[in-house]
Amino acid sequence: MDIGNFKKDSDLAHDLSQHKKNALEKLHSRQIVAYQGKIFRANPETINLVQTFKAHNKEFFMLDTNGNPAHITNPEEFLQLLMQRNQEALNTYHQLFEDLKQKRF
Repeated sequence: MDIGNFKKDSDLAHDLSQHKKNALEKLHSRQIVAYQGKIFRANPETINLVQTFKAHNKEFFMLDTNGNPAHITNPEEFLQLLMQRNQEALNTYHQLFEDLKQKRF
């Protein structure tokens, strides 16, 4: 294998790595949700926390991403919003990931 092929493979690996990094950043930014004037991230940790609190209380307080207390008065609505946004973001990421897999070959 000559130096040209190594350079081409290296460039391809770098480009794929950069595209994946950008796709993950897009995923994280799409997970941001505003609810009752507070900002939350629709990630598994937040979804699990809300699910646990919801199982034991009709209302509860939790911290948003900025460390501000938020009074959650409708946990079911909030949980549905978090799960919907999480799945939207993951579906978009999955599509981008599949596109990247196709570029490898």
